[in-house]
Amino acid sequence: MSGTLPTSPAFQSVTIKSNNPNIVTISTSGRRQVKTQQSQFWSFTASYPPLTRSQWAPIAAFVVKQRGSFESFTMILPDYSTTNGAFTSQAVTTVNSEALGATAIELSAGSTTQTGALKAGDFVKFVGHNKVYMIVDDVNFSGGSATMNIEPGLTVAVSSGVAIDYTDVEFTVFLSNDVQEFNTGLASIATYELDMREAL
Repeated sequence: MSGTLPTSPAFQSVTIKSNNPNIVTISTSGRRQVKTQQSQFWSFTASYPPLTRSQWAPIAAFVVKQRGSFESFTMILPDYSTTNGAFTSQAVTTVNSEALGATAIELSAGSTTQTGALKAGDFVKFVGHNKVYMIVDDVNFSGGSATMNIEPGLTVAVSSGVAIDYTDVEFTVFLSNDVQEFNTGLASIATYELDMREAL
């Protein structure tokens, strides 16, 4: 692990991709057979606005320190790493031990009752785990209990009492390319685009 990507300067735009490798076979009759690889991962293309030399330098230094795709690092997506729901700082934990592949996770949040506590499309992470998941249905708490439906299914089993991160969720990623190119123009203005893939 080699640090956290600087949050300033901020990205100008980010393309978020959900990758689900599958094996697809189509027979001569047109019948399709699909086998999932159960290996979903996130990838990102992040573009920076035009940067002055002083703005560009810490980004360039951090990227060079990664030695291409050799190192992994953490990255927070502006806006999208934090829930769009009503929860802001409430403690949320798992109720049961959840097995590998589980997609419906029972949660506890004290005695809270809250509709839309967490929202479909939010990213979440189990504390102590690298993988980031997406909530696929709104999470509504009643008397402190709720079910959180996620995709993909758990890549690692989760114990009971594990806390859920839903604010400033960190993605563990690595650079997709071993060659990094920085474009410079007049007045020492640089442009840069960063391709990253989730490290599992």
